[in-house]
Amino acid sequence: MQYQPAKSHDYGINACPGCFEKQREIDGLNEENQQLRMKLSVQKRKDKEGFFGSSTPSARVPVKGNATEEQRLKRGGAKVGHRGSGRRKHREEEVDCVREVAVEAICPKCHCVMKEKDYRERSVLDIDPIRVLKVLYRLQRRLCPQCRQIRTAQAAEVLPRSMFSNQLIAEIVDSHYMQGMPLGRISGQMAVELRFGD
Repeated sequence: MQYQPAKSHDYGINACPGCFEKQREIDGLNEENQQLRMKLSVQKRKDKEGFFGSSTPSARVPVKGNATEEQRLKRGGAKVGHRGSGRRKHREEEVDCVREVAVEAICPKCHCVMKEKDYRERSVLDIDPIRVLKVLYRLQRRLCPQCRQIRTAQAAEVLPRSMFSNQLIAEIVDSHYMQGMPLGRISGQMAVELRFGD
């Protein structure tokens, strides 16, 4: 009777300390390689589809796949000299009052006394407790002779780029949400065009 030789208990693990360290280093490099591949694929997707992936608006997609080289080199926006059709400023003869806003005389950057330059006009609709006033703000501008920086005064009661003053916005919100008045009636009472959802 012949016996089978006993199975080896060596499962392929090398007990050599030097080889063991090399294997650990290889495993670490493989893991790092895999992570870098994942980052690269995410970056490629962002470059192709835009920051928000498939939810990126078509206008924000960095390069559209079907665009020709000529189209890619085109610059968007209006042509030079094009007169915009945005909101118009109040004319001086139609405003109810003019408010001048001064800017500080000391340059906050280099602490030099600034020279008076000119005014930038900003048209705003404000509210009197009873009627809406057309207000023209004269925002003083000063030029620093040392750093050549121009500082413009800010209208205190108006949000940036807003046509309505804070007080008028508060009145509209109060009338609509607290008093329950429809926006159409508020618009008619105040003689203000209210457009939402544009």
